[in-house]
Amino acid sequence: MGFKLDLHVHTESFGRVYMDEKSLEVALRIRGLDGIAVTNFANISHAFWLRKKLPQFLIIVGQEIWSSKGHIGALGITRKIADFLSPKETIRQIHDQGGLAVAVHPFLPMGIGELAYELPVDLVESYNGMIGAAFFFNLLAGFKAWSSKRVSVSSSDTTALDFIGQSRIEVLTDDTKDVLSAIQSGKLLLTKRALPVPFGFILRNFLGARNLPPCRLHAAPCFLCGNSMAVKILKRKVSCIDCHREEFSRISCSEGHFFCIACVLRRISEADDKVNISAISAYHGTY
Repeated sequence: MGFKLDLHVHTESFGRVYMDEKSLEVALRIRGLDGIAVTNFANISHAFWLRKKLPQFLIIVGQEIWSSKGHIGALGITRKIADFLSPKETIRQIHDQGGLAVAVHPFLPMGIGELAYELPVDLVESYNGMIGAAFFFNLLAGFKAWSSKRVSVSSSDTTALDFIGQSRIEVLTDDTKDVLSAIQSGKLLLTKRALPVPFGFILRNFLGARNLPPCRLHAAPCFLCGNSMAVKILKRKVSCIDCHREEFSRISCSEGHFFCIACVLRRISEADDKVNISAISAYHGTY
């Protein structure tokens, strides 16, 4: 017996729930998964909420943290970890909680790159389903993990219920209490499958389409208008709507609204806290 898990799933973000406990339960059964790691940005409350509501599944409390050098995943933590710490300090705080540090999509611009193989990360996400079609990034991450003797994992990195587990691991243990240590020791079978390439969404992104709805595979809506974040070919000077800080960026929403990373994460945390307070009130429960 083993446990089929997707270690990189975003169940809520930007104040929106993409996977509630009922829809997630159905999806896990349909997809043949034994559980997931909930790795939302700036908030771990929804992970605890889902773990409480779905005791028949293995719900690992995690977080995707924006360190000063890029994203680092945390698995098996009990307290939220602050963003913008150095990668070394971020990893230290994960380990202090008994968690595992994951170098997620290390060679994307939001990853920590070569630091994934220099710092004491426990796992390297050598196959990220969201960037599966961009084969080079996963290939490089996997090769570097192999050459540096790091444990590799594969995951989906999605907000879409029907694609969780598209890329996943199977942990070779019979004991739920042993899952994290088995993952850390590399007792794994990896399933690597790319998520569909949203060609239409990508084309509209680069063609400057307006009123562009968020891509359901990895939703990132604008706080102001609800339209999708959009990526431009060239950087341009923009000013953050919240803090008015000016910087050069390729990313804004399809209507041109721009929030800096610090303000995005602050708003995510505030919005997601409100969502979880509402959920607790609705169910008359506590964590």
